[in-house]
Amino acid sequence: MAIKKHIKNLSKLTRELLAEGESKRSDFKRRPDGISADDLVAFANSEAGGSILVGVDEQVVDKTQTGVVRGCDVSDATVLQVLNKAVSCIPPVSIDIYIENLDDMPILRVQVPSSETKPHCTPKGVYCRRDGARNRPLHPSELLRLFLESEASAFAARFEVAAERITADLSNLESSLNSSIKSMSDQLGWADYQLDDTESTLSAIQGLVSKLTIDTDNVNSRLRALFRQDEREDPVRKKARLKYINALINEIREDENLFSHVVAGGKLTVPAKQPEDSDITDEDASNLLEVATKYVHDTERNKKYLIVAKAPKAFSAAELDQFAAKVAESGEVADGVRQRAKRAFRLGIIVYEGAVVGTAALKKPAAGYRNKVFKKAGSQLDPAAYPYELGWIFLDVPHRKKGQMTRLINDLLPAANGSALFATTRTSNDIMQEMLSQLGFSKDGTEYNSEQNPEDTIELFVRTAP
Repeated sequence: MAIKKHIKNLSKLTRELLAEGESKRSDFKRRPDGISADDLVAFANSEAGGSILVGVDEQVVDKTQTGVVRGCDVSDATVLQVLNKAVSCIPPVSIDIYIENLDDMPILRVQVPSSETKPHCTPKGVYCRRDGARNRPLHPSELLRLFLESEASAFAARFEVAAERITADLSNLESSLNSSIKSMSDQLGWADYQLDDTESTLSAIQGLVSKLTIDTDNVNSRLRALFRQDEREDPVRKKARLKYINALINEIREDENLFSHVVAGGKLTVPAKQPEDSDITDEDASNLLEVATKYVHDTERNKKYLIVAKAPKAFSAAELDQFAAKVAESGEVADGVRQRAKRAFRLGIIVYEGAVVGTAALKKPAAGYRNKVFKKAGSQLDPAAYPYELGWIFLDVPHRKKGQMTRLINDLLPAANGSALFATTRTSNDIMQEMLSQLGFSKDGTEYNSEQNPEDTIELFVRTAP
């Protein structure tokens, strides 16, 4: 999964899809965060796959729906956001991303081919496919057919690749089985002459069946060992793990006591009764329980957070006061923050159970301010090429490292329409520097002294346009 191509104009396929409107083979999204795991899974499970055009609105002309290019953020961070959603599907969905219309209003074309490893489901266990201009759940019969087709082809393909490596083992196994079969034949032949001795005959047959059962178990064990020795993906084991983890999630959600315990951050231990499926080991059961527990906990935790990103004029007076107060907690000079916030391009807040716990803003500062910052940092870059500034990023300590600030910034950045950005932070603010690095920013120039606090030094970070 990667960016395949940058195109200055719209490709022929994109123009066709825009004229055609949303259909079985295309979907339109205004913003990158509008892409859901359901969309990716639906196209991957379909016979012909499809395309998702991001940065496109729908409009109806003469009762015909068409797509209108509006443009969107096509930065590396946005592309990574889409790729992460594809990877989160079970199994991950393969996609190709094309960045088009760079000379005007850039858009993304997310190409989702029909998958060879379908069926896919969302992280919540939803199986769906494209049906006309919508996604619909798969019927049980369709899901069963896809599973059978996928497992049969995947199993055959993997055995074909591994054939050379397991030939010797299978040859030894064949020899052993031939010997067992010959022994069975000899004993059964002998048993034909002993029909008058019923007890002796039954005893011999029972012994042969027991031996055959042991040989069969040995065959299964050897085949599993061969898969795991080369770290090859075993489709049967993969299916068993998926089924087991989905069962764990459902069990936790359905049990009120377990659910409350997990939501509160509690851990669970594997019950004494292990899964009957031999493809799930004790270690697997423990690891999968941890995954299921984390999934339920994180999902419920995220429901308590509200991400708000909008123009300052859309904020109420109380929200602006809370924003300014939270910025002041970060060490910024409190005087004038509220008025400066009203002049920002976009403001963002993270609300937890009714209280603002985090802030961020997308500013469009004047040329004089930008020139001053770049000059102080000794940067050789042209400040005019960086029209937007990302700043006032702060999150209360108890809410850090939970992905909430990333969610807020991903909601703010599309407003920059793919333009280059800059940001400044105190040299001592390791958390801010780490976050900027994850968002694709890099240091530029040298440290310089802060005017507000001479004991602090400031660093300039920049992120170029894609």
